[in-house]
Amino acid sequence: MLESGSTVKLRSRADQNADPVIELRGVEKHYLMGDFLVKALKGIDLKIFPGDYISILGPSGCGKSTMLNILGCLDQPTVGEYFLDGVDVAQLTDDDLSSVRGKKLGFIFQSYNLIQQLSVVENIEVPLYYQGVHEDESRVIAVELAKKVGLGKRLDHKPTELSGGQQQRVAIARALSNDPSVILADEATGNLDSKSGSDILQIFDDLNAEGKTLIMITHDEEMAKRTPRVIRLKDGEIGYDTYLHGDK
Repeated sequence: MLESGSTVKLRSRADQNADPVIELRGVEKHYLMGDFLVKALKGIDLKIFPGDYISILGPSGCGKSTMLNILGCLDQPTVGEYFLDGVDVAQLTDDDLSSVRGKKLGFIFQSYNLIQQLSVVENIEVPLYYQGVHEDESRVIAVELAKKVGLGKRLDHKPTELSGGQQQRVAIARALSNDPSVILADEATGNLDSKSGSDILQIFDDLNAEGKTLIMITHDEEMAKRTPRVIRLKDGEIGYDTYLHGDK
């Protein structure tokens, strides 16, 4: 297990010879605040490949949350194109977008977003319920994922009976339940102590080692150094996009 505050240098497992799992072309996002037009993103061009492990880094207000919302199909660009697994997201209906989120994307939030009335295993099963997976199969998948994140002995516990780190492990298992193409983690260790945060990051490392594509939204420079690829946003633009550990 990692020591608190340690920085791990991982080699990228991205397959840059494959088609990108995500591609943004000239993406802009505009908002009206009264009479003032805010350009949250300004002409973003970006390719993310299968197996990429990325930090999207920057201070508050740089466009990270807007980028996350677009990548997660929670919002659409004002200008430009977004292709997910080769599909133009702008051409999808609301029902299609919901289906894409359910099947291709896994979300991990800073605040966990667990359902307090449900147990660990039931929280993990929620996405499977919406995908129409039979309850017997759903339970098998959920139990295996709980074990994968170290909660095999906590299946029947409610979120209020878990530590913050344990709740985030539930959120990770839930994000994995639909076997997504891409996992989006939004400040996933922001509410955790350093030991719990390191444990969660170790899980992310292990998932990437298994071939999962992970995108972490963070303001933390040290955390960003952990991932093989770092994209820094500044004032809605990409300041730099680099593979840190000799893989580009």
